[in-house]
Amino acid sequence: MIKKVVSKQYGLPDPWSFRPPAGIRLVDVRTIEELDQHAQEWNDLFQKADRLTPMLSFPWMRAFFKHQVTSPERWLCLFAYENDRLIGIMPLMSSYAFRALGLSLRLFKLPYHYAHTSGTDCIAAPGQEHVFGLFMDYLNSLPLSIPCLSLKHLPDHYPSVRYLNAGKHKLSFVQKSAGTEAFIPLPGTAEAYTAGLSGKLRQNLRRAARDLEKLPDVQFRFRENTRSAQNNTARFLEVESRNWKGERETTIRNFPGSAEVFEEAAAGFTAQNLMAFSFLESGDRSIAAHYAMRNGRILYILKMAYDEEFINCSPGNLLMIKVIETVCDSGDFDEINYFSDPPILAKWNVQHRPIWHLIVFPKIPLLSPLLRMVIGSGKVHNFDIPL
Repeated sequence: MIKKVVSKQYGLPDPWSFRPPAGIRLVDVRTIEELDQHAQEWNDLFQKADRLTPMLSFPWMRAFFKHQVTSPERWLCLFAYENDRLIGIMPLMSSYAFRALGLSLRLFKLPYHYAHTSGTDCIAAPGQEHVFGLFMDYLNSLPLSIPCLSLKHLPDHYPSVRYLNAGKHKLSFVQKSAGTEAFIPLPGTAEAYTAGLSGKLRQNLRRAARDLEKLPDVQFRFRENTRSAQNNTARFLEVESRNWKGERETTIRNFPGSAEVFEEAAAGFTAQNLMAFSFLESGDRSIAAHYAMRNGRILYILKMAYDEEFINCSPGNLLMIKVIETVCDSGDFDEINYFSDPPILAKWNVQHRPIWHLIVFPKIPLLSPLLRMVIGSGKVHNFDIPL
């Protein structure tokens, strides 16, 4: 009976009519060629925004849209200008809508991939968090449709979280814990950091370092930039395949389109001097590697890998401590951020920042309370819109 009343429809209508507030211009972009026209303004706004993950940068989002969005999914990116000054960007994905009685519940989400892309939000100029409401107004103006937006793994300082919790809006939302992200607030010196590690870990690191010295031509490369981004990405992906991830087929290469995202994004980050590959090498062979990016005074380590053939000298641990010590002594960083919070990081004395999942929709009598009740009950699997 339900199937006769409710249908599931794919696709996304062409840009629809929208009357923004006075002085505001909203642009709806849906092709890579159009997206490229906004690259410099995107880069400039990203640098001004408050502590955003590099996954919200232009290089990452462009690569994600190009290689991770496949039919029947669609992507669109909204740009908000105030008197010709860019004040906000909202990258979005749309998959399908539930339609009944001439009305559609249309499902949107911020770009997300459980293996590598999360914590994406709108980008807002400082003090312009209200632009999130403007983007929701645009979605809500789609004729005969109710937008329902999913955002995942957001810390408290992100624009949507701040805007929604300020309460000065006409939106309904459900916010649930997504756990924590791990980070290290950096002391002034490497000695100050290592002094806080357990005696057992320091002992294991010294033993591993002695074993490492037995290998030929050992080199540590931090923010490696003498090789091409393509070469460094290939090296990283190769190291990642030489351990349990390769055996379980959970490497980046095992997810269609993901290796291309990492390679193209690395090229874009390198051009902006934001890429921060780190390697531990013996001769021409990389035995441990980090895929990392810099934004402001934060180093974001997205992926870590090691070669299991060299497990006796703990290359992953040695690369980790070398990166932390180098970053501490550089004076160029305030924090190392690991995006997620796996148990393996606990021994490094990380701190923990709460992150959130949100589902946002308009305030509609009867319907909004019903949606909040269904989402809050846990009947929406893993608090996720099934895109």
